[in-house]
Amino acid sequence: MSATTEIPAISPATPLPPLAPVGTDESADDSGNRSFVLTWLLSLLFGFLGLDRFYTGRYSTGVLKALSLGGLGIWWIIDLVIVLAGGLRYGRAPLRGFDHSKEIAWIATGLTIIVAYSLQLDALVGSLFAGLL
Repeated sequence: MSATTEIPAISPATPLPPLAPVGTDESADDSGNRSFVLTWLLSLLFGFLGLDRFYTGRYSTGVLKALSLGGLGIWWIIDLVIVLAGGLRYGRAPLRGFDHSKEIAWIATGLTIIVAYSLQLDALVGSLFAGLL
């Protein structure tokens, strides 16, 4: 027996199977899914315009959210909590990366609220709206 008969050779024409990242399930197809981190950032920063709804494919409620300026802030806050809790989905699938990034998103959201309150951004926004009216 020679060494060439014991080890199968792979010719250049033979396609190699794709490598899956470590720790992922090959049966889960997330190629068409939306990113949790991007959805969370859109909800946090531009939720009053409904961009998080548009990104996840909910166009009609995205338009309503934009026209009402996030339900005057109430819909914006509720949607932010829904995104952070994992309730907002793309189709029927959960958002990609939710399990890995949810703790960081909760902490960053809390710190953002604390910093915004300490800088008294609510008074600044209120004076801007009063100046427009």
